[in-house]
Amino acid sequence: MDNINNILKKSILFENVTEQELKDIIEFSKARLISLKKDEYLFYQEDEPENLYILIDGAVQIEKTDVNGKRMIMNRFDEVGVMFAEVYVYFSDKLYDYSCIAIKNTKVLAIPREFFMNIDSLTQSYNYKITQNMLKILSRKALYLNQKVLILSSFTLRQKIASYLLQRLRECEGEENKKINLLFKREELADFIGTTRPSLSREMLLMQDQGIIDLDKNTFTVLDIKKLQEII
Repeated sequence: MDNINNILKKSILFENVTEQELKDIIEFSKARLISLKKDEYLFYQEDEPENLYILIDGAVQIEKTDVNGKRMIMNRFDEVGVMFAEVYVYFSDKLYDYSCIAIKNTKVLAIPREFFMNIDSLTQSYNYKITQNMLKILSRKALYLNQKVLILSSFTLRQKIASYLLQRLRECEGEENKKINLLFKREELADFIGTTRPSLSREMLLMQDQGIIDLDKNTFTVLDIKKLQEII
């Protein structure tokens, strides 16, 4: 459990929380460790939310399937300590809008939503800290969703690609001529921005031929950030 606590210290949720407070939170909230095998689902679309999750090891993918069976990838988490499904903590009658699948052998810490629903009535020293940290997390999630809307609302495929690449560049604090992980494989990236893999590959290769980016498997390098920014 000590190793898990070290990982949890990296989470924004426990920012400024002391080691003893963290141990108290884990015990009081009745958090539990869940192990998933690759391709095993943590929860399904339209399941009733029960927990907030923190990634301890491995990676998960958030995806949504429409009525026609088409998959859209909403996000992917592979950084230990990252939190997900937090938006549903404060909804008592809201079902999951998406599914969560492990894309490799994975471990997550599940913290029951009841802990967060009742935190305002607690007098523990960590009450205020957790509440403030949660507000910060939800604000960042709102910003991320706004960026996703900007990508999907772009008029052309090239604009969608440019918006996504610039977003990844900001997330990784990258710059020109620095190699950045795409986060997704080509087919998954196509699902993420709402296109087909052949169309995506064709447009990205064209951008490479024009000297805007350089592609290497699942990574990219921005060669001309000004041209990339001008696309959007």
